[in-house]
Order: sequence, then structure tokens, then C-alpha cells
Amino acid sequence: MKKKEDFCRESNHFLKSLGLALCLVSFGGSAIYASSLYAQRTMLSIQMNDRTVEDVFEYIEKNSEFIFVYHGSNIDLHRKVNLDVRDQSVEIILDKLFSGTDIEYIINNRQIIVRRDTKKEDLPIANQQTKKVKITGVVKDAHGDPVIGANVVEKGTTNGTISDLDGNFSLDVSAGNVLMVSYVGFQEKEVPVGDKKVLQIVLDEDSKALEEVVVTALGITRSEKALGYATQKFKGDELEKVKGVNIATSLSGRISGMRVYNSTEFGVAPKIKLRGEEPLVVVDGVPTNQAFSDFNQDVIENITVLKGAEAAMYGSMGSNGVILIETDGTASNDLETRVSYYGSYGINWNDKRMPVMGLDDYKQYLADMGMTISKDPQNFYTNFPFMQNPNDPRYNYLYNNNTDWQDLIYKNTASTDHLFRVEGGDNIAKYDLSLGYYRENGLMDNTSMERFHTLLNANVLVNKQLNIFATVGLAYMNGHYQMQGMDITTNPILAAYARSPFLSPYEKDREGNTLKTYASHFYGRSKSRDYSVSNPLAIVNTLDSRNRQYDLNMKAGIAYSPFRELTLTGTVGLYYNYDNEHLFIPGASEATIVPLSDKYGLRNNAVSDGVAVTTNFFANLNASYKKTFNYVHQLNAIAGWQLMTTKNEYDAGEGRNTGNDFYQTLGSTIDGRRFLGYINSWNWTNFYGHADYTYNNMVQASVNIAVDAASSTGTDVARFYTYPSVGVTLLGKGWKPLLDATWLNKLNVRAEYGLTGNSRFSSQMGGYYYSTVPYMQLSTIVRSNIPNVSLKPEKNASLNLGLDLSVLNNRLNVSFDYYNNQISDMISAMPLSSVYGSVPYYANVGKLENTGIELSVQASLVRTRNFEWIVGGNITRSRDKIKSLGGEEQIVLSYDNGVQMVNRVGESPYQFYGYQADGVYSTQAEADAANLSNRTGRRYNAGDVRFVDQNGDNRIDDKDRILLGSAAPSYFGGFYTQLKYKGFALSAEFSYSKDNIAYNAVRQQLEAVSTTNNQSIAAVNRWTVEGQKTDMPKATWKDPVGNSYFSSRWMEDASYLRMKNVTLSYTFSKTLWNFFRSGTIYVTGENLLTFTDYLGMDPEFSYSYAENMQGFDNAKLMQPKTVKMGVNLKF
Repeated sequence: MKKKEDFCRESNHFLKSLGLALCLVSFGGSAIYASSLYAQRTMLSIQMNDRTVEDVFEYIEKNSEFIFVYHGSNIDLHRKVNLDVRDQSVEIILDKLFSGTDIEYIINNRQIIVRRDTKKEDLPIANQQTKKVKITGVVKDAHGDPVIGANVVEKGTTNGTISDLDGNFSLDVSAGNVLMVSYVGFQEKEVPVGDKKVLQIVLDEDSKALEEVVVTALGITRSEKALGYATQKFKGDELEKVKGVNIATSLSGRISGMRVYNSTEFGVAPKIKLRGEEPLVVVDGVPTNQAFSDFNQDVIENITVLKGAEAAMYGSMGSNGVILIETDGTASNDLETRVSYYGSYGINWNDKRMPVMGLDDYKQYLADMGMTISKDPQNFYTNFPFMQNPNDPRYNYLYNNNTDWQDLIYKNTASTDHLFRVEGGDNIAKYDLSLGYYRENGLMDNTSMERFHTLLNANVLVNKQLNIFATVGLAYMNGHYQMQGMDITTNPILAAYARSPFLSPYEKDREGNTLKTYASHFYGRSKSRDYSVSNPLAIVNTLDSRNRQYDLNMKAGIAYSPFRELTLTGTVGLYYNYDNEHLFIPGASEATIVPLSDKYGLRNNAVSDGVAVTTNFFANLNASYKKTFNYVHQLNAIAGWQLMTTKNEYDAGEGRNTGNDFYQTLGSTIDGRRFLGYINSWNWTNFYGHADYTYNNMVQASVNIAVDAASSTGTDVARFYTYPSVGVTLLGKGWKPLLDATWLNKLNVRAEYGLTGNSRFSSQMGGYYYSTVPYMQLSTIVRSNIPNVSLKPEKNASLNLGLDLSVLNNRLNVSFDYYNNQISDMISAMPLSSVYGSVPYYANVGKLENTGIELSVQASLVRTRNFEWIVGGNITRSRDKIKSLGGEEQIVLSYDNGVQMVNRVGESPYQFYGYQADGVYSTQAEADAANLSNRTGRRYNAGDVRFVDQNGDNRIDDKDRILLGSAAPSYFGGFYTQLKYKGFALSAEFSYSKDNIAYNAVRQQLEAVSTTNNQSIAAVNRWTVEGQKTDMPKATWKDPVGNSYFSSRWMEDASYLRMKNVTLSYTFSKTLWNFFRSGTIYVTGENLLTFTDYLGMDPEFSYSYAENMQGFDNAKLMQPKTVKMGVNLKF
């Protein structure tokens, strides 16, 4: 009977077109009778036992000319009844059918309007002596159309009427009373009469009474029950109560198939991967490359993730899926101004420390290392005199410390978030204005991130057919950061691990008094940089790394509907971002940071300044048609064109060695000056078409096609490519055997197949571009690539099979998907002849198979009037397999410190590629028996790492490298639980990942046992005597044999289970103190519990956005633990 619900939503227009008047309304009885001549003459016989009300309706419609009009949410269609009548009128049959219920009906010729009788409540009788006044008025909907048959009742009485064919009504009411106006599908409205005699009443649609809809590709809206594509929807109000730093962080673990790579670098937004690839992000219909940190979660209405064939409508931009973000639009339909406030305050901290050696362990380690630095102990004691005589007053004041460097650089910090929002307008013009401020202080001093932002939405209904809308967003962001990565000279985290605990952070005089100046990078009295480590506290407080950004985001459009079924839309959008960055590394005035010595000379201090400008322009023309024929055939069609242009310009300069640290400008540098930058343009245009057809809510079929072109392709190939897709969905709930199944709410079986592309790669791959390098105080230009003029978009042939099931009044919801993506023409860097130099060359040579399954489950275990317990979760298992590399068996990628990754046919991409370590040689006899040497011919001895000689040639070199695993997990996902009691809610969310391998580069430094730097506590177990069994090699100055080679020693299983958040909230919906209309108060904790065997600071990290850099733990900040208190208030 869903077709009746569809019919009901347009019943006012249908009735108007037929020109039928409602009459003879009587209030106070058990039913309302409005009999026509046809109704009196039509006689029916019905004999039904244990059948539903819906069955009775269908029988009457089939055996007469009557049509029922109703809304299913107000009537129990599945109530079982027994009827046995012969040759009786419809009125008598309906009287029997609704006897003893609160259902009433009105017969208007051949239509029967069925609704709930709101007048059967025990209402007080109005005072008959009160003076009556005659009120006239009209009831309309938001589009200005009359609402026919609306109930207009004097509040607190049984005195009422209904609106006529034109929405007009007339009623005698008590002076100063209130009218209650209601109609099926609209929100009930209270209208004070006051001294008015004529009223204009506008009813707002009741979104709860309408079917849940999902906005999919290019703004197409579909009933969630009839959705025929692999999609997931996430409501914005779920973000309001549990807000992470940005949207991406909040989504982690909530959507199957989506993995969020949370950057552990402060101020850097996370990266999202959908089924292993980076999806397209579309905000309010406009594709964008904005970071998720640019959006405030309080203005997000919905987030929809497209995983299947429907993404093909975005052509060569949709191959990796699409994330659709809808922001809150204008919603006011009256002259009331609504004010909202969203605010939170939080405390952030880090209570985890890298376990390094204390004084005694470190001193013993230093003694062992000293024996390998020099054969003459005096040479060692010259640089480390306290090791010979720690009480000598000439220098003991320099070394009588016990400094915990990690505690010095970390601190507890605060974060705050505020958003004021004002909404207003009427049915003609509406606006929505928000002003926000966000600030978060980092876990280290002098690190912070600040954002000021505003957003204005406006909508003007010129007439019933024409609508104009516009959005303007502005944001200003500034941040102060610290250097991160594996440069120990400027990364305070690495310096804090490595600097000796014997040293003080501040200079001291001979009496041991602490001075205000920071201690130098030298090891006490030593003047050798071989033993130097930068002062972590000086880095944090004197290094200046900051940026400021300006964002402008504009969109404007016009929508024209010449008739109800057709809408024509035109939209233009502009995004502009200005990013200014500044970096100053001190060291000339005070020797606190270790100077860098490289091929460009010595760096005592350095200055860098850069400006990046991004400009995006978007345009779209769209036509959509939606029509239902004979209540059975539903057709949606859409066609259009869209254009996007992107221009990125970066201009920067750098230099080193100003006169002193007071001068921090490029003009003050005297060495290593160079200027660098680039201009990169990327243009894309797309023609698209879509049609889907639904038959009687039983089956849905769809077809999409996109034809587009991008400037990133080579100049010698075709510009335009075609991307089609098809889909079929069986809507099981609409099939006859299941139509009456009250336990079943939804059963959709989906199949989709589509061809998408990927042209979102740099235009520089297909054309020449140049970069700068310094040469003799000049900035020179060199060619940076070998262009491939035949470069084409990557192709993805995608198959998706799915099942969506909802049962037991939606108390159990299950969604399952299997996907198989065959990616061809995959772009990969290819090895070249040395004739071309070392520049990269990219070609369409790869083939990749990406398969996986996704399962999402949500269950309401307990549901009563005031209490509900919900549990749910999702799991994704994905597998990538390289099928071809253009004739190559494998391609090796090399990084610093001997790190390599490999793409090999038959394996998953980006595998770590290194040596296999098998413990440590316990005795010299073991080492002699192995008879192995390293790549330079140096033999391995007792106490050295036992590497496996894979090819048996008695030499450990690149030929002995093996696959060591990849950062891709075997499976990942999240789960959650929520308890609700009246206005209270307690929820907890968890995310997990299994079998993802990490390269712990921090351990490679802290357990190298090859410097005088402090080491990991694990180095206490290093090999020291013949016959000792251990997996930690001996301490050897500068590691001449290569015990710290890139090997399985540094590979770890980074599987984890993390409690992302736990939240306690209270929501009130009634007016409080005559000031607050409604609101929510909450307290939430984030990242409070993590279960993992990973030895690094945080198993959930991302050093870089690049796919070939995932799994690198390169000493960045961990995610903080946070407790926040917040409110969402509506005034």
C-alpha cells in the first residue's frame, strides 16, 4: 500500500485538480460522515476473516471507484479484522471496520480520506458565556498551495472546522483564544487569534512523517527503503554530541570500508581512504579538495558515502567513491528568528612516554660504547670526564642532573570550540548565518591551532517556480607548530629521546646555579658535534614554525520548476585558499640546535618563507525529472554538465646563516639562497545522464553514463572518455509474499556494475615541468621529469553485490556488500635508462585487483517507551593484488636509511622490503660457522645481528631482501553501543585494525646502540659477553657492520583496539526557564583506552598522505587523550 502514501503526499494537489469540495463536517461523534449519491448507491459484500485493514482497502478499491487517501504512519494498516457484510454501503462497512478505534473518515464523492480522530480526547467544554468572534483565514503549505481538509480547532474545545478546496475556513471562536491547525504530513501549528479577524496560516511539512530520504550523486534524492546502491548515510546530529578535531576523525570506525589515517602531526588533517583509495569529496553538490579541517561539524546535516556504481556519474573523478557532505540550509518558514549556540571546552593530555634508559643504565651503556669509540680511554674521558671522576668540582655541575626530557616538552593543554547560529525568514526569503571560533593547543609548548569562520546561506523564492540560493563561507586559520619527522636536529621528540639525562636544559655556573639561557647542544664540556644532541626545550621555545590561511568558499544558483515533475538548476562555485608559511631555525646566537652540514655548506640557522594559492572554479547545469505513473511506475531522470578548474601556485624562498638569530628574514641570509615554486593547473569537464525506474516498489533498475575529459591526460591521446554503469535492485518488501510480513521492514538485494576512471593526477606527468636547485648562491632551473604524452586515465571496472535487511520494526538492520574492482591502466613510476638521469617517468602499465566484503549490523536489543539499548558495528576485509606492472616483475622504491618498498606482481602493493633478522650471534663460533659478511665485505662476529642469507652466497646485500608485510590491515572497522533513558544517553564507540604492519623508525634510532645518545630501555639487554642469549646486538660505535640495517627488527604488528570516545549526554526538548527552547549537555572522553602490542607511541598514525608512505612511524605526535564538556542550545 505504499502507493497510497505516495498519493497522500500529493493529495491536496490532486483534490484541487478534481475540484471537489469537502462538506457536512460534524465534530463530536464516533466518525464524520460526508455522503454523496454514489456512496449511498454503491453496495458491497465482504467476507474476510483474519485479514488486515489494508486488505479491506484494496478490496473496496478493486470492486468500486473509491480511492483511499491516508498516511500510513497514522493508521495501523496491519491490524487484523473480521468482516461479514452483504449488500451494504461503504459507510456501513467502514463504520464496522473502525468501530472502537480513533480513526475517522470523510467521503468526498469517490475519495475516502482516512485519518486519526484528534477530537476523541477528553477536552473541556468551552465556556458558553464567552464572547464569540468570527475568524476567517486560509491554510497553505510552504509552496503557497492551499491545504485542503486541514483541521482548524479552537484550542481546548470541540469547536472546529476544516479548510475548503481553496484552503479557506471560517470559525466562530472565543476572543483571544488559540487555533490548533493540523493536517496529515504537516506539523501541527498553534495560531494565537489575538484581535485578528483574518489569518494567513502556513503549515510546515513534518519530516518525521515523511519517508527517510538519501541525497545521492548530483543531488538525486531517493527513499532510503528503495535505495539501490551501495551507500551509507551518517546524520549530522550524530557529530554534534561527539566531536573530534574534524569530520574525518569523527567518522573513524563508523562507516564500513572507510579507513581514516589520522595524522599524528599537529594541525594536519587526516586522510580518508574508501576501499583502499582516496574518494572524491563533494560539498553541497560542488567537488572540492578542501581539507576536512575546514568544515565545522555543527553545520553538517548529512554525510553520504557512495561506494558503488552511482559514483560513475562523476566520471573520471569518481573511481574511488564519493563522500557527499550536506551542510544545513535555510529552513525557517515563519518570521521567527531562531538562535543556536554550540560550545565545548576540553582538556588534552598525553600520559605515555617512550621508555628510555635512566641514569644508571645509560651510564653503563656509555661505558660500553666508550670502549668501541677509541682504543685509548683518555680520548673518551676527554669528552666524557664525569665517566672517570664524577665528583670533580671543575665539571661535575654540568653532569649532576637527572633530566626527564619528555616531561619537559609535553604539557596538558586546552581546546575550545564555539558556534553561534541565527536562522530566520519566511516562506519567501530565508537566511542562515553562523559565526564560529575554534582553538586547540598542542601537547608541546608554542603549538596551537586557531580558526575563525563564518557561513551564510540565503534562499529566495521568487515565485512558485523560481528559487535563488547562495552560500558564502569565510575562514581565517593560523597555527604554530613544531618540526616533526626523522631529523633529530630539529624534531624535539627525537631530541628528547636521545639527549643525555645527565645534562641540564639550562646553563649552570660553577656553583651549580641554574641560569636563564638554554644549554648548548654539546655534551657538557665536549666540543665535538659527534656527541651533540639538540636541546629539546630550546627547540620548542625558540624554533618558529607558523602559518596563516584565508579561505573563501562561495556558491550561487538558481532552480526553476516549470511544472512539479521537472526542475532545472544552474550552480556556480568558487573556492580560494591563501596559505602563508614561515620557518626559522635558530642556532647562530646560541648553540642550542645542532648545525646541519650538507652539500650546500654549514647551516647555523635557516629561514624559509612560502606562499601557496589555490583557486577552484565549478559550474553545473542540471535537469531532473521525477514522476509516478498510475501509482505504480516511478521514474527518476537527470542529465547535465559540470566543469571544474583548479590552479595551484606555490612560491617560496629559503636561505641560511643570518648574522644572528635576531634577524629572521630571507633578506638577511648570506648562504644557500634559492627560490622555488610551481604553477599547476588541472581542468575537468563532464556530461552525465541518469535514469532509474521502479515498478510497484518491487524492482528498481538504473543506468548512468558520464562522458568527461581532464587536462591531466597526455596530449597524444583522446581527451574524452565514457563511463557507464547499471544497477538492479529487488525490493523484497514490495513482493506479494512479504507485503504483509509485519516483521520485515526492508529486504533489498542489489547488483551494480560500472566503469569509472581516475584522472585526479598531476598534469605535470604528461608534460614538462621544471624545478629549482641552489648552485653557487644562485637558484638554477633543472628539468624535473620525462613527460608521457600518451598518459590516460586509470580505469576501474567495478562489480558490487549487496543485501540490505531491516526486521522487527527496524530493530535489527544488516547491510552486506561484496565488491570486485578491476583496475587497469594504473599509473606507476617506471625505471628508466641512466641516459635520462634520475627523474621519474609515469606510464599506464599496472593492473590491480581490489576485492573485499563489508558488513554492518545495528540492533536495538531493548526498546521500551523510555529506554533503549542499541549496539552495532562494522567490519571490512579488503585484499589488493597487483596483476601486472607493464612487463616488470617488481618495482622497488628506495628511501632514506636503506628503507625500501616494493610493488611485486601477485602481491599487495607497497610491501616493506628488507632483511630478515634471526636473533644475535651468541658466540664467535656461531658467527664463524655462518661465515657471513655485509655488503662491504666486513664479517659478522659474536654480538652482531644474524641476518638470513636468502640466496646462500655468504653475503648480506640487496639480493637477500624479502617481503616484510604492508601497512594494509587484514580487516578493520568499528563498533558501538548506546543506552538511552528519557533524555539521558550513554554511548561508547570503538575502532580497530588487525594485522597492519608498521615500520618503527624511532626504534631503529633508539635501539641502534651505535651512538652516545640515550637508548631505549630495551637496549639494557644488549649483547655484552660470550654466550649471552639475546636479540639485542652489542654496542658498537657507528655500527660498522650494519646491525641496524632496514630489517624485520623494525617491523611491528600495529593492530589495535581503541575506545574512540565515551559520551554521557542529556537532551531536553521542552522550554527551560522561558529561555532555552531545547538543547543538549554532554561530556565526552576521546582516546582514553587503547589496546595494542605496538611499541611506538600510537598505533594509529600517518606520517604522510602518500600511499607509498603509509606505515612509516617517523616520530610524530601521538593523538591526545581528551575530556570535553559541551552544550548545544537552541534559544
